[in-house]
Amino acid sequence: MIDRSAVRRHFSRASTSYDASAIVQKEIASRLAERLPLLKINPSRIVDLGAGTGFLSAHIQAQYPQAQLLAVDLSEQMLRQYRHNQQANVAWWQKLNPFNSKADVHVVSADAYKLPFSDASVDMLVSSLMLQWCDDLPAVLAECRRVLKPSGVFFIASLGPDTLKEIRLAWQAVDGQAQQHLLNFADIHDLGDAVSRSGFADPVLDVERITLTYATPRAALDDLKHIGATNANKGRGAGLMGKTKWAAFLQAYQNQALPDGLIPATFEVVYAHAFAGQLPQALSDGVVSVPISQIKRWKPD
Repeated sequence: MIDRSAVRRHFSRASTSYDASAIVQKEIASRLAERLPLLKINPSRIVDLGAGTGFLSAHIQAQYPQAQLLAVDLSEQMLRQYRHNQQANVAWWQKLNPFNSKADVHVVSADAYKLPFSDASVDMLVSSLMLQWCDDLPAVLAECRRVLKPSGVFFIASLGPDTLKEIRLAWQAVDGQAQQHLLNFADIHDLGDAVSRSGFADPVLDVERITLTYATPRAALDDLKHIGATNANKGRGAGLMGKTKWAAFLQAYQNQALPDGLIPATFEVVYAHAFAGQLPQALSDGVVSVPISQIKRWKPD
């Protein structure tokens, strides 16, 4: 079980260091944003669920300048950083979104399990790297579907079970209890089943992997700490870890170094989109739906 209060604390503590270390989060938000215009819809009200400091929100504003954007996050501190980023980078924000420098944006501190919005009041709901912090997927997806209009669409990016596999393998080698040190991420099949069972129509899912490299295991772990991605399991070990065990873990992680000596950190990303109910007329009359996995995307070297 995931401790929601721990999730809030971790991200609140990391709010000021988040942007500097969130390399993969920025990249995934960008890739998710590329998918939004593939469905020819013109939403008037959009929710960014788990908005954090605003990576995805900035793309949404640029693509849908006339829409009202509701940036939702569990952590008030992250939302304060979101506002700070807007105020400190006005020139950048306007350059990214020159036609809507006074965008209708509202920040809302709320839990994904209980959104403060009316039934069928949202045209589009997007979420980048938030669902993995929720261990009751059906409940969260049901809440998302509740606030979406019948023709509303849902876009998500979440993390799969191969995420941080190197760290998982290192802990497995040290104490055989990797599940106590890392979250259990839903794979593409489990996520697809949950989306379908929640009543969403025509779900399309695909998966990709992104690997970051670091000079040392400690550098990789520091990055994770700076973005708040630390253990929030209720069953996590309490108290300080012994030096011997920690040193053994670092060595087990170091043993997975690449041929060039760099330390890998893999992120498995699962993307999905689906409609809350009926397809919009424009998509249901003679238009062929192509799975996003068949569309060529840029990949970093």
